Amino acid sequence: MANARQIAFDLLNQVSLGRQPLDYWLDEAEPRITPLNKADRALVHALVYGTLRWQSRLDYCIDHLASKPGKIDAQVRIIFRMALFQMQHLDRIPVSAAVHTAVEMTKQNERAWSAGFVNGLLRNAIRNQSMIPWPDPAVAPELALSVRHALPRWLAKRWLARFGPHESEQLGDAINTIPPIPLRVNSLKTDRANLLAAIGEETLNAVPTEHTPEGIVLNGVARPLPQWRAFQDGWFQVQDEAAQLVAHFLAPLPGETVWDACAGLGTKTAHLAQLMNNRGTLIATDLNAVKLDRLNKEMQRLGVDIVSSRRIDLEAPSAALDDLPLFDRILVDAPCSGLGVLQKNPDGKWTVNRADLKRCQRRQIALLDTAGRHLRPGGILVYAVCSFEPEENEAVVNAFLQNRPEFVIHSPSMDRVTRSDIVLTPRGWLNTFPHRHRMDGFFAAAFVKEA
Repeated sequence: MANARQIAFDLLNQVSLGRQPLDYWLDEAEPRITPLNKADRALVHALVYGTLRWQSRLDYCIDHLASKPGKIDAQVRIIFRMALFQMQHLDRIPVSAAVHTAVEMTKQNERAWSAGFVNGLLRNAIRNQSMIPWPDPAVAPELALSVRHALPRWLAKRWLARFGPHESEQLGDAINTIPPIPLRVNSLKTDRANLLAAIGEETLNAVPTEHTPEGIVLNGVARPLPQWRAFQDGWFQVQDEAAQLVAHFLAPLPGETVWDACAGLGTKTAHLAQLMNNRGTLIATDLNAVKLDRLNKEMQRLGVDIVSSRRIDLEAPSAALDDLPLFDRILVDAPCSGLGVLQKNPDGKWTVNRADLKRCQRRQIALLDTAGRHLRPGGILVYAVCSFEPEENEAVVNAFLQNRPEFVIHSPSMDRVTRSDIVLTPRGWLNTFPHRHRMDGFFAAAFVKEA
């Protein structure tokens, strides 16, 4: 347990420095996490995700329990957060154990001078948590929403203005719920019924997704997914249902020439290849060479052989861009704030700020403009982001249409996959929300290039 807590502390400390997202540090820590037993692996993830998920609410408690909260050392504050999270959310860990291990962690991490302070504050928390003055929604609605759901205050303010109090509460509840594990069946190797049968002993509960024909939702697993025979045989990828809808929104056909312009690790790339029945040309590009290397390995695992990857900076003119063909369909799954996936990436609450939305918007417009130059007349271009914020959604669409009058909105039907009226807006855009659809928050718009 102590080792698990130390790994969790190290991860939280790295995230707090803001240099890389949580996913990066989890990958880096994998050699330390994998040898742990099942209970300790689960504890690492519970502590890291839970502490990040509830960070500002935990800080609110700390600031009301400490006499001089502004003078608390940054690493000691992380230890406080971890201990309070255990005390408030992990019923199986005795309060005394949470306090004791927190005190020991201060000593192990060169903070022995604060051991008495940590012990005293946590014992104060045991006695006086019920006395903390929580903000009144009727008096301070933004602060109350922010504290109740552990949201940055600027985000609570904009959600209240956009969604109103009731729906903002629902959204806050949704992003703070521990998500299930979503899979997408690799239809090049198997189908959903066979995969469900194959993984029956590996999971506590597996059910088909509601809106996509290839999706499965897992509620609890017996061991890490990479150890499953079905994973090793390339029968599935981990992918949220909202992200699965994006590939169906582009709807590539076998034999076409398709470009996944911001391919990343290639999860959507592989889905596009499935929809193309592994026939045609599919080019995957990204600025990050490490991601492309992992993409190539993933295509091998999945049995996809129509993908060729290239490292390209879409924001800088290059000969590599000149060598691209004209495409039938292009997907621009653009870098964004990630505010639609806070349920899975709670560190985004504390690393994204209001100014990032405009910064992302400028980049998204530029990427879309570059990609659009390589679409054949009559071709389809899809812009997608894992954000439901207006700056990254309709504002980008409107700016692109203003800049590029040869493009018009294309409104593909999703009825072959799910009910279009559930996931599409009246303007034909794909728009999903965690509290409305029980999936990630995604936006996608399709354009057709007129001849």
